[in-house]
Amino acid sequence: MTLVILFLLASLDGALCGCRTCMGRHPYIFKGKYYALGVLRGVIAAQIASWLSFFVLLAVFVVTPNRNLLRTDLEAAAGRMLLIFLPYSALVLLNLALRFIPSIDLRSATSVFFLGPLTALRPFVMVAGVAFGAWRAQLRPTVFLGLFVLLLMLSMEIALNFYNGRLQQSQINSLI
Repeated sequence: MTLVILFLLASLDGALCGCRTCMGRHPYIFKGKYYALGVLRGVIAAQIASWLSFFVLLAVFVVTPNRNLLRTDLEAAAGRMLLIFLPYSALVLLNLALRFIPSIDLRSATSVFFLGPLTALRPFVMVAGVAFGAWRAQLRPTVFLGLFVLLLMLSMEIALNFYNGRLQQSQINSLI
């Protein structure tokens, strides 16, 4: 169950990264479809990272001599990670929910005081979550898998930023 929750949190993170990396990059006024595609690209990127992680996890399970100990160690590490990731995700979702209140002032305040700083903290929260999860790990493969997933999730936003920059440039070139 813990891995399912981490998968859902990774999907949410991908959706938010996809939306965030396409903000302000479209030359047209009506951007709803563009933002929806950005969210979809982020979710797809998170699915790719999740499936790559799953295949590496399977490969580690094939070569490890003690699968039960590895499974127990991974579950414990994932549970510790949730202690960091769930409160952070709850804060982000709470602030996104506040944006549904029809007040321009409240929307601006949530962006400036909460969503902006939470976005800036994202890499640090991810490093802290993986470090806390791997801190008491008994096996090296657990630490390796945590670092591998961390690298994938951090590089996801970089890749989406690069892709959306190229997309923006091609849209601007088509208008010129």
